[in-house]
Amino acid sequence: MNRTIAKALAAVAACALLAGCGAAGSSSSGTTENGLAVVRIGSEKVTSDAGIFLADHLGYFSDAGIKVEYERLKDAPAITNALATGNLEVAGASLAPGVFSAAQRDIDLRVVGDKQSIRPGVSATRFAVKPEFDRGDIGETLKALRGKRVAVHSKLSIQMFMLSNLLRQHGMSLRDFQITPVVSPDQVSAFRGGSIDAAVMLEPYYTQGVETGIVKPVSDLTEGTPPDGEILTGLLYGKRLLEDKKLGVAFMKAYIRGVRAYNDAIFHGKNRDQVVETIAKEADMPADLIKKTSPVGLDPDQRLDPAYIDRLQRFYIKQGELDAPVGVHNLVDSSFAETAVKQLGKYRAP
Repeated sequence: MNRTIAKALAAVAACALLAGCGAAGSSSSGTTENGLAVVRIGSEKVTSDAGIFLADHLGYFSDAGIKVEYERLKDAPAITNALATGNLEVAGASLAPGVFSAAQRDIDLRVVGDKQSIRPGVSATRFAVKPEFDRGDIGETLKALRGKRVAVHSKLSIQMFMLSNLLRQHGMSLRDFQITPVVSPDQVSAFRGGSIDAAVMLEPYYTQGVETGIVKPVSDLTEGTPPDGEILTGLLYGKRLLEDKKLGVAFMKAYIRGVRAYNDAIFHGKNRDQVVETIAKEADMPADLIKKTSPVGLDPDQRLDPAYIDRLQRFYIKQGELDAPVGVHNLVDSSFAETAVKQLGKYRAP
């Protein structure tokens, strides 16, 4: 495999479900010599960071008086701890059980926006099968798979919820399959080796598998998803931005402008080449690969649906991954996005 693409593939999966890996840097929050507020973001610099990349490159953060710094964190506990203790201001994290557990412990973090979502026709997380199980119809393909090995990145990931939703649409459940944890970068190899029969796949691995004929596409996992979509990865604020409302709104306003530039380009063609090149540079991925893969969803108005988040936590409780529900108001704060959208106006496609 081309070494650049291989590097890109490895980077994407490292934090496709979390915001980043590695050790946090030593820079402290404060201001620059030019008077810009330094905001540290937990990020592995992957394509779902497109809104942040563009807000930075297009000058929206500097317009808001902000300089962003990227920090690398190894896992969800590291993220929640860094946010709570003031060693990080912003991060993206999958809405997996760990985020709800953090809220149960009264850690100072809140889901304030969307860092990756799906909506009908827009999804960078897909369900694929070995060609021998493809029946050309989702329902028939799932029947052919009954009892077989279906891979997810982790049994503690939001992919379990997505897969459960798909199966329910066709009268089936997770119990009808052998759910097998296989981390995203290893899934194509697992298909090749015959250890799995189907998988919930992230981009760009999904596109890699389809183009090489190793898998057949089955679903974009948006069946039953409302038109406004559902968040997979939340944008989280830590203690500093939750307390400094002015800075929190300023960051959100700049981020929304970046997300809107992304939507304008990817879904409507405005400045598409420029935007793709910026994402490619920051994510260290070939621009051609980004153009081939299914785009991530990013809500241009950063809407949050507390009812959906409550359904999500109740699914985790049913699965035995959470002991009890948390008050959604202890986890979600939509005020930053709502204030920013009031100032910017609602999104209008070009």
